[in-house]
Amino acid sequence: MGFLGTSAPLQSDLSLIVQGIILVVLFYGVTMVKKKEYMKHAYMMLGSLILTLWNAFIVMVPKARSLVRMYRPYGLSLLVRIHMTFGVIVLLLGFYLIWVWRLDEPGPCFKQSGKMRKLAGLWMLEVLGGFVIYYLLYV
Repeated sequence: MGFLGTSAPLQSDLSLIVQGIILVVLFYGVTMVKKKEYMKHAYMMLGSLILTLWNAFIVMVPKARSLVRMYRPYGLSLLVRIHMTFGVIVLLLGFYLIWVWRLDEPGPCFKQSGKMRKLAGLWMLEVLGGFVIYYLLYV
């Protein structure tokens, strides 16, 4: 039993908290770009990407595998599949952008700003989808 007062297991509660932190960092990252604090933004996004990767493999993948097998490919199972697809795209595109950056001063990244905006939107949708899945499963 978790600690958020629902029927969720502890791992799912921790995952929800981590997703909330990631969402806050994503919004804060946008403000860092507007303030032209690009290195701070880059390190925050790297940290969020690592948290997303950890969260995916420790909590989400095992839970999603059981959910996809239990339900037909519509409703909750479809939502989980969409969430997983968004998550994979976020991780792949995120690590690609980190590779382009390679912990260097901003430069090559500016050419990727269109991809970064798309990644930010998709990442936020992925996180919000996780909140919806948590709600449908445990509240």
